[in-house]
Amino acid sequence: MMRMLGAWLLMGGMALAEEGRPLSMETVDRVIEQHDRAVQACHHGGGRRGTLAVQLVIEIDAAGIVTVAQPADKPTPEAQCLARVARRLKFPSTGVTTRLAYPFMLLTR
Repeated sequence: MMRMLGAWLLMGGMALAEEGRPLSMETVDRVIEQHDRAVQACHHGGGRRGTLAVQLVIEIDAAGIVTVAQPADKPTPEAQCLARVARRLKFPSTGVTTRLAYPFMLLTR
């Protein structure tokens, strides 16, 4: 029964996490990739070509809710937009807080 539930959750797009351990970067990547359209909408262009890397400091509480999302460097319009997107994300609960610096990659449209 548990095996079927795990398979159902994976197929449903939810990322699983180990209880009592911080989220893995793989799990964080999976959740963020599911919201790539919102992430890429943060690229304001401004005549820049190529890929723009924006690093955010993110803190995810034990219940999987983003409590901190702020630019690691200066607050550009892209970083502020990404912080708003990140605050809306829901991660698997782990029972512990996860803190990380996440590199968002914005592509030229």
